Amino acid sequence: RLEPHLPVVKTDDDRALLRLATPLVQERMQLLGEAPDLLSFLFDANFEYQVDALPGPEAPQILEAAVAALQHLAHWEHEQIEAALRVALIDELGLKPRLAFGPLRTALSGRRISPPLFESMELLGKQSTLERLERLRAFVSA
Repeated sequence: RLEPHLPVVKTDDDRALLRLATPLVQERMQLLGEAPDLLSFLFDANFEYQVDALPGPEAPQILEAAVAALQHLAHWEHEQIEAALRVALIDELGLKPRLAFGPLRTALSGRRISPPLFESMELLGKQSTLERLERLRAFVSA
């Protein structure tokens, strides 16, 4: 039922990804028309960052630490992703979760609100996640 609202879903692989992502946003949506705002980022990495989602001056350090924590993960599953990021950002940098994970959410989706962060990273895959983190880091460092 969501597919007609997401013109970016074009292939069988896209449809499979949509099936995996749907349970993550089901409770966050009241109308099917809200799907593009919540899910389009999974299918197109060339999104614009929302101005209100741009992170503060601590973002380059957070993004750098996140990339360092994630690049050597052997198993790319949301539990391992979350554990690695909590150690790197909360335990080692001493950040509050909201401050630590906000820039990551923006890097993945361009927005402050998205499907669950770690599950989204798992769905995007390691390479795409790391590329998006680096893209935002370059953007806010420029």
